[in-house]
Amino acid sequence: MKNLKRTIDLVSKKCDLDISREDKDLMNPYWLLDAIVQEAQEVKEEIKPNNSPHLEDELGDMLWGWITLVEKLKRQRFVGTHEDIFKRMLKKYQERIEPLDGTIKDYKSWKEVKERQKQNLIEECVSNTIKNL
Repeated sequence: MKNLKRTIDLVSKKCDLDISREDKDLMNPYWLLDAIVQEAQEVKEEIKPNNSPHLEDELGDMLWGWITLVEKLKRQRFVGTHEDIFKRMLKKYQERIEPLDGTIKDYKSWKEVKERQKQNLIEECVSNTIKNL
């Protein structure tokens, strides 16, 4: 976790530099998503035996892109903090995975939890919209 915090701090510094340079591309979340997709393609190309240095390097690039995207979306007030995203992700997958027991019933359980979660997200968005009126 220490390395994650240091990475987020470094990304924050890089974002400050992008703002001071007024680099519009680097502030554009769609441009950043395209860069992450490109990194994902590079990860696919590096998945092969005895290639962990290259694969880890490309995975790091993809993670850097994701952390940068979150930081910029946070600054533009589209999302909360990195921690908010981690908490939401953990809650989501705990609800989906903890009830599983390793049988065929797991698929039905996963689907039911996922549908309930989608409905909860819709309700949360509506509630947020009403609060901001």
